[in-house]
Amino acid sequence: MSQTDPYAAFDQIETRCPQLGGEVLFGYCRRMNSGLPCSRALICFRLLFPVELFFRKALKEETFAEVFETPGEGRMERFLRTVSEAREHLPQG
Repeated sequence: MSQTDPYAAFDQIETRCPQLGGEVLFGYCRRMNSGLPCSRALICFRLLFPVELFFRKALKEETFAEVFETPGEGRMERFLRTVSEAREHLPQG
């Protein structure tokens, strides 16, 4: 008897992803970060179903806090990090 994912019923819910610029399924968003949810999933799916309650039941309390309550790197921080990394690879002179 195969074990089924009790949360898979939600995986077909679809919304627009502001990061990818198109439609995505909740199943992708709940596993896209090395098996962890996208940090924006609470925002993107909040109007479609009680997504915060879903994750509070599906994740350990510390995992929920790590994913959704810890501030992530913003666009500006990513941009500055990328520029800094690119500068390190430029030839000196």
